[in-house]
Amino acid sequence: VSNEVEYKKFLNQSPYSVTDIAWPVLIQRFLDNIEDGTQKNNGKFKGQSKLKGRGMPKEERKTVVVLGTGWASHAFVKLASTYDLRIVVVSPVNHFVFTPMLASAAVGTVEYRSMTEPIRVTNPYIDNFVEGRAIGVDVEAKKVQVQLTSLSTVTGAFKGVASDAPCRLDPEPVQTSIVYNEDGSIQRDKRMGAGDVIELSYDHIICSVGTASRSNIVPGAKEHCFNLKTSQDSKRLRTAIGEALEFAARPDVQEFYYSDEGSQIRAREERRRRLRIAVVGGGPTGVELSGELCDFFGQICRFPDGAYQRLREDVEVLLIHGGSELLPSMDPELRARALSALEDQGVSVYLNTRLKEVGQDYIVVGEKGSDEVQTVPLAITIWAAGNAPVPFVRELLSQLPESAAGSGGRINVDRWCRPPTRSADSFGSILVLGDVACFESRSKFESSPSALPQTAQVAGQQGAFVARMLNRGYDLRVTPPRLPEPSEEDEEASFSLLRTWLVARGLEEAPGFDFLSLGLLAYVGQEEALNQVMVGDVPLFNYSGKVAFFLWRSVYLAKQASSRNQALIAFDWLRTEAFGRDITRL
Repeated sequence: VSNEVEYKKFLNQSPYSVTDIAWPVLIQRFLDNIEDGTQKNNGKFKGQSKLKGRGMPKEERKTVVVLGTGWASHAFVKLASTYDLRIVVVSPVNHFVFTPMLASAAVGTVEYRSMTEPIRVTNPYIDNFVEGRAIGVDVEAKKVQVQLTSLSTVTGAFKGVASDAPCRLDPEPVQTSIVYNEDGSIQRDKRMGAGDVIELSYDHIICSVGTASRSNIVPGAKEHCFNLKTSQDSKRLRTAIGEALEFAARPDVQEFYYSDEGSQIRAREERRRRLRIAVVGGGPTGVELSGELCDFFGQICRFPDGAYQRLREDVEVLLIHGGSELLPSMDPELRARALSALEDQGVSVYLNTRLKEVGQDYIVVGEKGSDEVQTVPLAITIWAAGNAPVPFVRELLSQLPESAAGSGGRINVDRWCRPPTRSADSFGSILVLGDVACFESRSKFESSPSALPQTAQVAGQQGAFVARMLNRGYDLRVTPPRLPEPSEEDEEASFSLLRTWLVARGLEEAPGFDFLSLGLLAYVGQEEALNQVMVGDVPLFNYSGKVAFFLWRSVYLAKQASSRNQALIAFDWLRTEAFGRDITRL
């Protein structure tokens, strides 16, 4: 490692030296992992608190409402002590999904259920999970309003208590008028049993609701583009690709169906349109999806045993990117490698190109700085270009001071993930994590601070960081948060193993959050990948090709939510290698 870092510095490829590696942060993370190994299984052993020597949850636990089941929420729930905290999770979906593999699931390389984990399984001893969407919050009263999800089935036998609620996959905000009784309780509709809106009180609320696709900036994109942010998005895209293949295989677009040359040409062009797919966005999601699509079509259209081998000359994948290089967060040599790898597989890459309009069967694109536009007929357009805040974030910001508004609609937080509030009583009760949080930091050689990236790495580390803070019992109302003073009423907790451990580490005051980047990974197709290995801000190794593909798969396998998921993913990869991808339309 030392030789590699110093060699990069010698070649002027990096200004960092081995002494710039965040060794203190690495040591603290190692010690944190020892603590986590003892804490994270509390709920799985009847709520025991091994570090506090008690076997039953405390009678007066603080209530923590967790919004979302993404990376930050999953990491929090996995490590949070159910002995100390009463945890209630609220989300439109009841599972965590390994989002970096959504592109693989969209073409059948892996199955959806192989990369998901129910949040109740993540920690079976959380107090409750509420399937619904947060639509309102009272910061000072510490209450959050939740629109319940309709749980009606295809038989209509189970109407639930919110049968009129919109589908949970609806990306739009739920426009619900909350009506209160004179005593302040929510007015309930007796016909609906318990009512379709509930109100939850909390001591702490974890806002980790993620982001939505920012497709509304382009006319028609919101109505006609597929997204790739949830398992349902991946499922819909897989269905659409299967429909496109069958649509292109119909007799009405085959040349032999017509006798005159003009009709044959039109049939050929229409068949190719039905198999033309555009991916908008040259970041990791767009690049990996383009590579997975090439693998998929290469397998099912290959000669002589491909199921759609007659369509092998008609498939076309377009990648549209507004920047001058793909994967702008990676080093220049890896960006160039991504471009060449995709072009070698036949992907038509449009750089410095803006998407102007999206229709049902076409897109309009134009080069940046030019008024000329080009209309491209196609079948499927996939949006992987940008994110926007979900409606609840705007609702929360409306109750916070103006200083809480960050860039891109995000919420400014301090080093302990706390946004500013309008009163001292509510300060520390709100913790914002993941893509919603905006925390600016500056590395040694940067002239100005920049916000942490909206990545799974950041969200996961923030979720674990906040779980440790609440497990340890820091008082989040003060800055920096401190351990409470020992009390005579609770001598056992005052002299517990956990407190002794923290005092020995010098953590009477909570350390601030330090993001430790471990690098970037991207798959580019044909069993080739790009790896940029880092420790913090210090780059170590850059790999591309087959070796990088092996590392990419190893990391993705190791980072799965559970050993069950690891076994399922490994089996899916083996099945795909031996028998190919399943093209059955169910």
